[in-house]
Amino acid sequence: MTNKPTFFLIFLSILFCFSKALAQVEKQTEITWQKLSAHPRLFANNDKIASLKSQSDTVSKQLFALLKIEADKYLSAEKIVYQTKGFKLEAMRELQGRILALALAYRLFGEKKYLEKAKSELLQLTELPDWNPSHFLDVGEGALAAGIGLDWLYNELSPEERQKITQAIVKNALLPSLEVQESQTNSSWVNGTFNWNPVCHGGLTVAALAIAETEPDLSKQIIKRVVKYIPFAGADYAPDGSYLEGPSYWSYGTSFYVIAIEALRSVIGNSFELEKMPGFLKTADYKNQVLGTFGQEFNYSDYHIENLNEPIMFWFGRELKRSDLLKSEVLKTRQLLQQNNAESSAKKVFLNRHFPLEIIWWTPSLFNQSKTETPRHYTAQGGLALGVMRSSWEDPNASFIAIKGGTPNYSHGHMDVGSFVLEAQGVRWALDLGTESYDKMRAAKLDLWNYSQNSSRWTTFRVGAEGHNILRFDGERLQIEGKATIMELKTKKNTFGNALDLTSMYSKKAKKVERRIFLNADKSFSIQDEWITNENEVAVSWQWLTKAKVSKTGSGLVLEQDGKRLELAIEQPILMKDISIDIEDVSEAKNVQDSPNPNLKRIVIKQKTGANSNGKLFVHIKSI
Repeated sequence: MTNKPTFFLIFLSILFCFSKALAQVEKQTEITWQKLSAHPRLFANNDKIASLKSQSDTVSKQLFALLKIEADKYLSAEKIVYQTKGFKLEAMRELQGRILALALAYRLFGEKKYLEKAKSELLQLTELPDWNPSHFLDVGEGALAAGIGLDWLYNELSPEERQKITQAIVKNALLPSLEVQESQTNSSWVNGTFNWNPVCHGGLTVAALAIAETEPDLSKQIIKRVVKYIPFAGADYAPDGSYLEGPSYWSYGTSFYVIAIEALRSVIGNSFELEKMPGFLKTADYKNQVLGTFGQEFNYSDYHIENLNEPIMFWFGRELKRSDLLKSEVLKTRQLLQQNNAESSAKKVFLNRHFPLEIIWWTPSLFNQSKTETPRHYTAQGGLALGVMRSSWEDPNASFIAIKGGTPNYSHGHMDVGSFVLEAQGVRWALDLGTESYDKMRAAKLDLWNYSQNSSRWTTFRVGAEGHNILRFDGERLQIEGKATIMELKTKKNTFGNALDLTSMYSKKAKKVERRIFLNADKSFSIQDEWITNENEVAVSWQWLTKAKVSKTGSGLVLEQDGKRLELAIEQPILMKDISIDIEDVSEAKNVQDSPNPNLKRIVIKQKTGANSNGKLFVHIKSI
């Protein structure tokens, strides 16, 4: 199913991007460093701020109102407490949100109260002895806050304050970054493919460009390294934009990747084509597609529920000149403002800490101009094979199913290959549970970031094979080294289908395993699993997690939730005596590392398949 020549061409394209970008960066930075523009220059110079002030469209007014709410909240916020030693990530993220909001509020509204609070937050950061380089995410987040704070408030800072901030950036961010060696095994953030790469490099980019005139050699060294290694993370979007670490970490890693691009553009005038990595600009469609019919995402991998706005969607909309990519974010802006106006002033309105950049990236002239029609069937190849189908984009009661392939052997991965979520009538009937608490897993002394076959990570219910809508063979784990590919199926009009080749996930038990899913024209679903066993008899289990009330029938099951009903009719095997059905209560925590999952049930359909034999289970699913 995987087109190997296609991936070879992608690899060649990535190599071409590397060599071209590195050739450009040496020449471009020399030219730029000789005629650096005045501060503020990162993301929004004074001309851009003047342009923002002139915007009078409804969305701009709503964005400005939200910024003022956010900045005002920080005026009375308690002083951030940084741990004396060790972990500082949450504090750095809080600081970053404060600096961005307060500094932009000062630049847009001109009120000194925002300036004074921003300066005090920024100077507190400079007094720390270090920014915790042992967990370099902390440094990446802190570097972004310091770089933007210095640049945006530059003209209001005294020479002594500028020097103090510059020295802190050098001592606590740039020099420590150069002590982290390049790894041949992609275990380091420097050349890794996971979210740490763009977060750390993105923060360092901003910090280096903020002090380029006072530390030109060091800044050039940082930028050259960024342009060389951030494409390692960019390569994972190929070819269709799907994201291995899931939607939560998509937001994190992709945001900083975009921040790196925009920082380079705004200061150097050149992004070195980082946005042209194969699949990167397609990833905005991935983000739209994994959103279900009533606001819940396909929450695979370590997914954290945040319900925040997504500033980079405005960037992608501007970049691609597509207003369809702006709609959900415009709606979220309106909802956040309504929420604030409806609630007491004591209750917080939660915004993405990068929200001020959303204001900068908003393009009023673009809204409602795009004629792009978002497809109802989306298939993505690559590191994460993904299929998403829906009966409608407008109907909150539409039918929706999303299924993933790929591998568990990746940062934040779960044993969820072949798993799916399913919605109909405004109910999510088949669930993914998202992440387990990292603190709980650490407390249980699990090898949290070990993705090997026998890692204790997989004993966690939400992470391992027990907690997903997958096939099981003799109750064993999926094969870590396996990788499931996907193929789009030819079907009748208004019927969509995908096939996943799952053979490598069960290679010790079967010669062939395939799962086919269909969204039919009548809004019903079909899940068709077929397999061929190896030399031994196999006990096959089919899992479905749900919070619905579940009842057995003569032909399968009926699920009931929120006054709605869903039928699971077993079509193959034809004889019900050839299978058994268990409805298991899995609401209680199984182990010390597990959280409870209130009202959760697991449907398990079991059958045995003899040695060297064909097996199948076909289930038709419809609202009743």
